[in-house]
Amino acid sequence: MFGVNGKSNRRWIALCGTSVLALGTTLVSGTWAWDDAKPVQPAGLRGVLPIDVPETLGEDAFAVLDGNWKEWSEKTAAEVAKLYSEETLSVESQRLQVEVLKKKLQTMETSLRDARYRSIHEPLGSLYAALNRRVTLAEAALETLTIDPQKVASEQLDGARQQVAKSLNDLEIELNSVKNGPAWLDYVRSAEITKLVGEKKGMEAVPVLSAVHQKLSPSDNMSPEIRKFLDGSKFVALRQSLDAFVKHATAVDQPYNPEKLRAEVAALVTSIEKFEESQSSTDADAARKAFDAVRKASPDRGDRIAAAMSTHYFNFNLRVVVSETLLSKLASESTTKQGPVKDVILGANVSGNQTTTVTTGIDLKPSNDGIRLNLVIDGVARSNTVGTTDQANVYTSGNHVFKAWKPILFDGNKFTTGAADISVRPNNQTTGISTRYSNIPLFGGLADSIARGEVEDRRGQAEAIAAQRISSKILPEFNTEVEAKVEDLNKNYEAKVSSKLREKDLYPSVASYRSSEDDLRINTRLMSDHELAGGDGPFVGVPSSGFVLALHESLLNNSLDRLKIAGRTLSEDELGKEIENSFADLLGRKLNISKKIEEAGESSKEPATFVFPQKDPLRFRVDKGQLTLAIRAGLKQKDEDIPTQEITVPLMFRIEGTSFAVESGEVGVSPVEAPANAGLQIARAGVVRNKVKSALPARKFDRFINIDKDRQTPVQLGLAQVKATGGWLTLSFE
Repeated sequence: MFGVNGKSNRRWIALCGTSVLALGTTLVSGTWAWDDAKPVQPAGLRGVLPIDVPETLGEDAFAVLDGNWKEWSEKTAAEVAKLYSEETLSVESQRLQVEVLKKKLQTMETSLRDARYRSIHEPLGSLYAALNRRVTLAEAALETLTIDPQKVASEQLDGARQQVAKSLNDLEIELNSVKNGPAWLDYVRSAEITKLVGEKKGMEAVPVLSAVHQKLSPSDNMSPEIRKFLDGSKFVALRQSLDAFVKHATAVDQPYNPEKLRAEVAALVTSIEKFEESQSSTDADAARKAFDAVRKASPDRGDRIAAAMSTHYFNFNLRVVVSETLLSKLASESTTKQGPVKDVILGANVSGNQTTTVTTGIDLKPSNDGIRLNLVIDGVARSNTVGTTDQANVYTSGNHVFKAWKPILFDGNKFTTGAADISVRPNNQTTGISTRYSNIPLFGGLADSIARGEVEDRRGQAEAIAAQRISSKILPEFNTEVEAKVEDLNKNYEAKVSSKLREKDLYPSVASYRSSEDDLRINTRLMSDHELAGGDGPFVGVPSSGFVLALHESLLNNSLDRLKIAGRTLSEDELGKEIENSFADLLGRKLNISKKIEEAGESSKEPATFVFPQKDPLRFRVDKGQLTLAIRAGLKQKDEDIPTQEITVPLMFRIEGTSFAVESGEVGVSPVEAPANAGLQIARAGVVRNKVKSALPARKFDRFINIDKDRQTPVQLGLAQVKATGGWLTLSFE
């Protein structure tokens, strides 16, 4: 049978006989040797990651990188498969494999920042985003599963101990600087806490710290003055640090169940993969619950997993970057004023005329805790005057350059201002001098020369006075005007932005506002406690005189959920108007959509009426250069309604001259529940496909917008680029 010679056969017979004898001996003894052996437990990521590579990271996904990238993409796909499918990898080998993939990600990131690879940025960006999320979560999961609970508890306790020492020191500094403050140090048992911290006590310190925490907590039986005093920031910081120490100290000896943690981590990874595929609110909710379970089961309270989730699933989903040049253009306003000059300067009666030209601009300042800028005015005051005294008439041309600025801070809620300031660079040129002796030969020239010398001697004084006159006139007016505009700006922001976002449940749960010398950056997150949000921002450049708007698919989907379309029956017109009115109300202006440029399919005699289910009626996915709209709905029909279908409509974007075109691709239709008759589904799919094509024809929009400015030339902005990759829809305007 094995194709071997007689000698080999005899060896096999002997081996089989020995095995039978051993088996018989085992049976006689009444036990199976392998019954007592425990099954091999999965190690590290085995049993946590899916066995099959996610579709977005398979061989076919990497195959789009051909040409010079072909060999690299094939090797990378193989390395990805090794992490998921290689069952014999030890924990250490899994760590090494993660490092291999992180190096692949570095190569991808470098290429995405390099304009020479612009032609493959779209597919490369999609692969990078999909792989980066998985590798980061896999690494966090591996570190969490192999955690040393005692070491983690000790490290956390050390951190809490250091925070107690710091907060106590900060409080001591503050108390030593106020009247009767040092007396409070005994009340908070400062010396005793310092000793406990210095000796690195654990549970032994809990009774003292708990007692101090209770004493420092404001209560109703305290006077209002004492409660206010204890609500000071340094007391609050000390209470928080004491509370954290007690929690960490008591957690050191808490039981740890690695099997439970492993099951919870596996459940989280599974729910995340389901969400990656579906983008559904149900799977998002499951992922949030699984994450909470991991935090409860993990000795590090899920910190490693939380860091990965924060980067890729709890991150900002709206990012805006605006260049300083564009801000200055929007704020730019030039005004010119003319008027007479009538003054007394250094004993001379000065008269004439003056023309002042002022231009407004923006000067951004670096800040990580809000958007900081200076509203700046650059001006020139030109004058032609004559100064008259009993001795002479002095003709002067003034050319005084000045700059005034006022600091403004926007913290995300309101604008606040600082003190305005001004600098003036005065310049007077004497253009003529006449005295009563000017027309007398010999004496006239001498008198004029003496007068000119007097003017030059006093020139510095005269210019200083001119600078003071300009400052005293310009600065108060500038300060008053800016304060009034900021007050109006705050009112409008609250009425037209903040209140409308809250009304529609679109107010961001987290926001970041920052500025640099070159641009300002606004990052916000729309996410409730049962939703997921964005990931790392896209790799995009900021136009030197424009702005970039990046919307993550989670922002689109979370916003759609707030439209309350689920469970309703709406015609295509009603659905369109509802969406349009919602945005128009939010933006304070109507959405002007131009006429259709072509029909996406044959026009339906009757508009479609959609019957939406209770969950996820509309979903967006952004990847591979297109925005895909997923519709879950049935259709109302005269004869027989069509049950809920899964409908996918890819939307492609194209810039043509002055227009921005949106076109739909091939419409996909599949049933949520397959009918008994396959032919019936084919007929239903055809009806649905035609209805959807009719409802979503190709359209063109004007890609230019004009931003009006009072009595100034409008600023025109044009949509210059649209990218749809890695979950981000990015619009660049310049």
